[in-house]
Amino acid sequence: MPKPFTVAEIREAYLAFFAEKNCVRYASASLVPENDPTTLFTVAGMSQFKDMFLGRGTHPFTRATTVQKCIRTNDIMNVGRTARHHTFFEMLGNFSFNDYFKREAIVWAWEFLTERLGLDKSRLSISVHTIDDEAYRIWRDEVGIPPERIFKMGDNDNFWPANAPKEGPEGPGGCCSEIFWDHRTNNDPNDNLTSSTGRFVEIWNLVFPEFNVRKPHADGSPNLENLGRRNIDTGSGLERVAAVMQGVYNNFDIDVFQAIITSVCAVSGKTYDTSVPLGTKSQVAEDNALIRRIADHVRAVTFCIADGALPGNSDRGYIVRRLIRRATLDMDKLGVDEARLHDVVPAVIASMGTAYPEIVRRQDLAKETLKAEEQLFRRTLRKGLDLFQRSLDKFKGGKVFSGDDAFELVTTHGFPKEVIAELAGGENLTIDDAQFKLRWDEHTRVSNTKQIEVFTSTALQEAKPRLGATPFVGYQQTEVASEITLLEAAGKQVDAAPVGTEVRFALKQTPFYAESGGQVGDRGSVSGAGFTIQVSDTQKDEGLVIHHGKVTTGVARPGAVTATVDQTLRRATTRHHSATHLMHSALARVLGDHVEQQGSKVEPAALRFDFNHPNAMTREQVAAIERWVNDTIAAKHPVEIRVMPIAEAKTLGAKAQFGEKYGTEVRVVTMGTGDVSREFCGGCHVGNTGDIGAFRIVSEAASSAGIRRIVAVAGDEAARLASEERRVASECAAHLGLAQPTAEDLTQVDELARQFKAQAAEVPARVGQLAREIADLATRVGAPTLALAGSLLQRVEQLQNEQKRLRKLDEAKQAQAAAGLADAVLAKQVDLAGVPVIAAVVPGLDGKALRTLLDVVRAKRPSLCVVLGSVADGKVGLVAGVSPDLTKRGLSAGTLIGKLAPVVGGKGGGKPDLAQAGGSDAARLPEAIAAVQTLVREALAGAGAGGAKG
Repeated sequence: MPKPFTVAEIREAYLAFFAEKNCVRYASASLVPENDPTTLFTVAGMSQFKDMFLGRGTHPFTRATTVQKCIRTNDIMNVGRTARHHTFFEMLGNFSFNDYFKREAIVWAWEFLTERLGLDKSRLSISVHTIDDEAYRIWRDEVGIPPERIFKMGDNDNFWPANAPKEGPEGPGGCCSEIFWDHRTNNDPNDNLTSSTGRFVEIWNLVFPEFNVRKPHADGSPNLENLGRRNIDTGSGLERVAAVMQGVYNNFDIDVFQAIITSVCAVSGKTYDTSVPLGTKSQVAEDNALIRRIADHVRAVTFCIADGALPGNSDRGYIVRRLIRRATLDMDKLGVDEARLHDVVPAVIASMGTAYPEIVRRQDLAKETLKAEEQLFRRTLRKGLDLFQRSLDKFKGGKVFSGDDAFELVTTHGFPKEVIAELAGGENLTIDDAQFKLRWDEHTRVSNTKQIEVFTSTALQEAKPRLGATPFVGYQQTEVASEITLLEAAGKQVDAAPVGTEVRFALKQTPFYAESGGQVGDRGSVSGAGFTIQVSDTQKDEGLVIHHGKVTTGVARPGAVTATVDQTLRRATTRHHSATHLMHSALARVLGDHVEQQGSKVEPAALRFDFNHPNAMTREQVAAIERWVNDTIAAKHPVEIRVMPIAEAKTLGAKAQFGEKYGTEVRVVTMGTGDVSREFCGGCHVGNTGDIGAFRIVSEAASSAGIRRIVAVAGDEAARLASEERRVASECAAHLGLAQPTAEDLTQVDELARQFKAQAAEVPARVGQLAREIADLATRVGAPTLALAGSLLQRVEQLQNEQKRLRKLDEAKQAQAAAGLADAVLAKQVDLAGVPVIAAVVPGLDGKALRTLLDVVRAKRPSLCVVLGSVADGKVGLVAGVSPDLTKRGLSAGTLIGKLAPVVGGKGGGKPDLAQAGGSDAARLPEAIAAVQTLVREALAGAGAGGAKG
């Protein structure tokens, strides 16, 4: 039988081999961990099985094998620079949950490598932990590895988690044994896997988590308790194994990467030269590294987007955005000055789409998102370079570029550190790596901690195998007799919880809907013998429903209770959930079949719906969706809910919810005869579309690149919004000469609020203010009254255009008037110690006109100190100017204004030759102007004394 060679062949050979060993072939988990807040991405094959390792899982098997999609970014700086660093990679894994143990894991790994893959046994070496004599004996005596190729190593290399016996964390852990391949990159007979030459590469790690790691003993020795379970967790990097099978040293030279790299080269016009060794200092080597990194990052982003991890500003969204920005900068270095990353996605699909059909289904979203994100980043790139330049200017002439500045550029503006280092290096500066590392470690501390502490347990989690799945009866009933089967406070099981205690608890059966599918968990109350718990949230851990609440009366205890859902909140949530289905259908009808749900949140007050679409929706599109949904509500279509085989549901055309996992049977919600809406859904729904009542879209905006977000309301909330919109539209109509608003006007309130950058309730006041200003301006400039026509929005736009026109006319008129006042102002000049000074009040000029008058006066008298004041619309304006010859004598416009402004209740300042201020106390303007001569005398005297003294 031919040996597996391609990545696809190796992947299938691995799964088939372990299936022969009675391991269940299990699908890769999503890159976005399900019900696991401890990590941003799936980082290992064991992640989805952690409950099985702890004995609290519910899978009906004790052996499994997977090929797991993984994302790790802790070594992101090395991607493209080394042969084996990747952000996305595939982890071959086989697992035992208290079933087979060391012997089988070791023997089977050897069998797969040497018999199924046919690897040369003499090129394989082994490492084991110094205390693991059992693993050593199996390798030496049963497998037959010569002792000189078995290396005993310590906690850092051969314990999982690394160094846990001395440094923590506490919890399950164990020794591991690693298998290394000799790439024979040198001829040194003394080289072995303990060296750092890179010749020996780990291709398989066998982990034996049989201990419960505790704090070290007082003398510092390890404290390893028996876990009571013998588990196996193995991981083998598929890319590394493929490199061995294909006879290459660099993972980027394997088949799946070469296809993607070829695409990067086609887009960039560059050539990838595999003959250039890693680490070579040349432009070709640098281009190679950039090409490798682009290939890696586009592959990673394509998979992230397919699993629902979209670009954003925090958590996993930030990581995805950072990958895109790094790849964009790399494309820029290769001479590509336009968005082209999306053109590489088809190569990823061609290479890996057969194994992972989810990336095929969502390839359009991946391309749209990459294109939009790259275009956005390219627009902001120049600003980022300006910020870098500002930082650079601070450190020019020195030797060090601040680690704090570098950190801010990396985390806030998406600049890769190596780009900063390169740009700084051009100015002979090196980054303060110690400070950067300090900030970076703190930045990543939370996510790294989360990745380590994957076995944190609470009483409810520990009890999952005993409690089992909670029967949910809330579709039919919102109040039921039940029983608290476990009460938890602060993570511990308790028999009693007094008033004020925050608790979590399980019920024998529950009417409370646990958050899933975008619908928030129910709230309500649970009452027992002399106590009440106010339920604030309901969540689900696999099948176990966990109720969160606070004891409000009495002392809560396990036992008989009455569980009551808040029906008002449930009904409101239900209306919003059914409205979400209708809106989803409407979006596809109005925008196109490309629309797919990217996320949703359904709660009593509103619904939020994210979907892929490249552009902002037009007002007409928003109105069309509202109209279709409301027409469908008015049609009072029946809502049918059925459980059916998933194949039948797909045949009927039911839409699956994004990010949800389904079994062999699914719950399908159909509105109308199916032509209205049909979706997979486990949530709560109305019995008839008419029960929704009404529907209104509150906002439509960008959630991230290529993703739009709609916030909408239904039922009573929609009715309240409609009533408020009628009030706002009616008041606006009164200001604009309309007897009453039309139906079209009612739909324009949100747009009016956007025009005025105000809340809807503030719009009538803004419209009234605008109308009054137009009237005042028209009177001042002698313009006729504007005749308005059309809708509310059109009339407001007409007023805004008229406002701009009249303001220009008014400014021109004031400027003309100001120029005409110049001679009268010049006539008020006095001489103070040989200095020409003018201080005057000129009524009715705004700030701009006052400045115009100042300029005219100064142009006519080149040597002059002048201060002018005026009052317009109740506001005081002050301006001052001092000619250059007089600033040399100690006069300063900025100093004068700084002392005069407080007199009129204001503040201001400026330069020695020009300054201005505003104030609110018009009555004291004459007092301020009268003080000018005194201030000038004092300044001249002070300057004279200083000169004499000097």
